Amino acid sequence: MDIVIKLIGVIGGVVTVLGLIGLLTGYQDFSSGRKNDNPSKMEQGINAMIFGGVQAAIAAGVVAAIVAALNNIKF
Repeated sequence: MDIVIKLIGVIGGVVTVLGLIGLLTGYQDFSSGRKNDNPSKMEQGINAMIFGGVQAAIAAGVVAAIVAALNNIKF
């Protein structure tokens, strides 16, 4: 059971990091669009920041819930 919990934690950590990377690249797109007066690039950056942050938050929450549920299983 410990191996499963660690594996789920690693997978969740990777998905969370990918979401945070998406947030950072979205910020870069937003800043670039703002600097060059490109509203479409700014909107893409805002969307990427939102989706990246949501992905990171959901992944962390789901992994915590799965680990808590697995810890409650008794044999």
